[in-house]
Amino acid sequence: MKSEKHTGVSPGTAVLLSAVLIVVIWEAGARVLHAPLILPAPSAVFQRFFELSRSSFFWKNVGFTAIRCFAAFGISLLAGTLLGIGCGMSASFNNFVAFPLAVLRSTPVVSFILLALFWFDSSVVPVFVAVLMTLPVMITAVASGFSAVDEKLLAMAKIYGLSFRQQFLYIKIPAVVPFFLSGAVSSFGLSWKVVAAGEVLSLPRYGAGTLLQKAQVHLETQEVVAVTFVIVLLSFVFEKLLSGLVSRFQHRRLRTDAEDPDYGQP
Repeated sequence: MKSEKHTGVSPGTAVLLSAVLIVVIWEAGARVLHAPLILPAPSAVFQRFFELSRSSFFWKNVGFTAIRCFAAFGISLLAGTLLGIGCGMSASFNNFVAFPLAVLRSTPVVSFILLALFWFDSSVVPVFVAVLMTLPVMITAVASGFSAVDEKLLAMAKIYGLSFRQQFLYIKIPAVVPFFLSGAVSSFGLSWKVVAAGEVLSLPRYGAGTLLQKAQVHLETQEVVAVTFVIVLLSFVFEKLLSGLVSRFQHRRLRTDAEDPDYGQP
């Protein structure tokens, strides 16, 4: 019987220790600089955060940012999946889409934001730009899943006379699912960053990015850091929730396959 050895701290403890270390370094830097305009102390930032958290106007702005993130993520998820399937199923379509995707990947997000300001209302710009930035992630993830399909399974399916629909549902889709889920998590995390950046430049009526820009103009560094803290925290929490759902789905799928080897077979 093998004995299990505890080789390190738990993930939760490691995260807590790293957060404490960051705060300690931050406090030390603030004391050395002694310039709140450049680097405010953690206590000042958290005090400003608690002041903002008591304001319904603040949470209204954060709520609009969250809505834009979810809207951009939903559009990217749907469009990216459909285009990714097209790229995975057709080499010609994949070659056709390759150049636009390369342009999207290489163009700075600021350029798209500035151009979109000429085309859309300020409240739409962050969503539009977030979709542009996350589409390549989803398309590439889904298309990569088709490349990972086991050719031996496809050959066996042809031998047994499985139709195109059966091959797609029972062989290709199961191979794509892990790549799709990974791309979804990455796209969701990226959406928060791009939406916030889009709000800073487009200045919609309500948005966390608008609060950041106004605080920066008024030299309220504590508020800039406090609002940034909220955006990062929400992004982290929602991304962890999505990652948790993905992990539960994959674990449940593996357990189902282990209990019933014929599960999902035509």
